[in-house]
Amino acid sequence: MSDQLSELERDVADRINRIDHLLREEIKQKNESIQMLMEKMFSDLNHVKTDRNLLAGLFVEVAKCINQDPGGSNGNSERSWKVS
Repeated sequence: MSDQLSELERDVADRINRIDHLLREEIKQKNESIQMLMEKMFSDLNHVKTDRNLLAGLFVEVAKCINQDPGGSNGNSERSWKVS
């Protein structure tokens, strides 16, 4: 019985570790995708005369992305960029 319980505990721990890894990879990919999109949007803005409506739209989109970030509200999220 003890051996079965130990095996079950190992199986659960392995499953949790696999799910954790998959979720971390998914978050990393989404973060990279959002970062590339933002870089493209800012690059596009450098090539045109600044339009206030376009800039306002950009800020709205950035705010939406930030509000959808579940880890962003608690201050513990890991990001590749630093706020100075």
